[in-house]
Amino acid sequence: MDIEFHTHKKLGAIVAQIEQLLLSDFPHPASENALKRFLDFFRGQITRLESASNSDPRIVKRVCITVNERILQYLPVLGFLLRSTNVRNNFEAYDAFVQLSEALIGLHAQVVLSSEWDYSPLTYPMNVSVLPNFVLLGMPASESTNALILPLAGHELGHSVWQNDQVDHLFRANIQNKVRDYIKAKWHDFTQAYQEHTHLMPTDSELSNNLFLVNVIAEVVQLCLCQVEETFCDAIGIRLFAESYAHAFHYLLAPSLGGYGSLEYPRLPVRAEFIALYGDVNLLEQGFSNYPAEFDDQQPTLTPRQEFVSSAADKICRDLAYSVFEEAKRIVEDKAALHLPSDAAAREILEMFEKAIPARTPRSLADIVNAGWAYVRKHGSTFTEDERPLFDWVSELILKSIEVLEFRRRLEDA
Repeated sequence: MDIEFHTHKKLGAIVAQIEQLLLSDFPHPASENALKRFLDFFRGQITRLESASNSDPRIVKRVCITVNERILQYLPVLGFLLRSTNVRNNFEAYDAFVQLSEALIGLHAQVVLSSEWDYSPLTYPMNVSVLPNFVLLGMPASESTNALILPLAGHELGHSVWQNDQVDHLFRANIQNKVRDYIKAKWHDFTQAYQEHTHLMPTDSELSNNLFLVNVIAEVVQLCLCQVEETFCDAIGIRLFAESYAHAFHYLLAPSLGGYGSLEYPRLPVRAEFIALYGDVNLLEQGFSNYPAEFDDQQPTLTPRQEFVSSAADKICRDLAYSVFEEAKRIVEDKAALHLPSDAAAREILEMFEKAIPARTPRSLADIVNAGWAYVRKHGSTFTEDERPLFDWVSELILKSIEVLEFRRRLEDA
């Protein structure tokens, strides 16, 4: 059998799988809408393959390669959509995340909340071409009942904000200039890393026109943009949720996840340092005498070239961190002011939690989760877990309070 025959079979299999998934019960329409879009997309791929059938074999082969790429790319997203129907998800928080997404991204945003068999929260941040207006928020399945980590979805929302607002355009030119300046300042290190190019000179002309140098600059710029995006997402999370983001970040990631972190992320201690320095949260009052010291990850062994590129990106990301946090703060305060945390409101909710009562008049998701972490900090060392674990108890209070938040919103909108 030839590859065209096999490709038809693979397309038929994935279309049948999507049709089967569409028989599921959907708690919210966004998941169903996303699956219908995928169904239309892969049916279109069948039509495309049939149209190419009598063409040049090279064209048929190219179409078959594209089909394989799309199946590989989108199959995990289909699994994500299936898991979004599972009752283990914190659906009580769904409406709150819809409100946040619509405020930050626009009324066109469609939110899917799901569980992930990946320990870190993740997102497919509005870069799935089939789902241009979808915000896909995934939380670790093992923590699916833990409402205290909900603030980490703020980081994942940040990726969609980055994409939607094209925040990279604000920083790209500055990063390119900083990369050129870094190479000039570190020319000795550059020549040690790229010894076969010691004949080059770090002049503006060479840096702009020499193809090798242009490619090195582009590599550093891209890596730095990845680090800046992750920094921006932490900034979105800490501004949306304040101290509860710092607590959730610490709970899930400290001291590290072991192994080596991706070079596309600032190191965990560095991310923690940015949160401590620029997050506008008094972490000492939250029980952290040295927040960055709580984190420690391993550095991979790099080649001299990788070391040069990584060091350049690390340095430039650090230089830009304050500006990145300020930009995130500006966006959140401009677009989502009604959802921002209030210390007074969190204290009021904590008083209710102390009486084992959900919040009566909550005003934001952040206030509710901040109160939950305040309860954990206050009672964690003395809470008796003979009848029920602490996090289960607090999560129930949080989720019931979030239901009250949704109820009050619907009354106001009626």
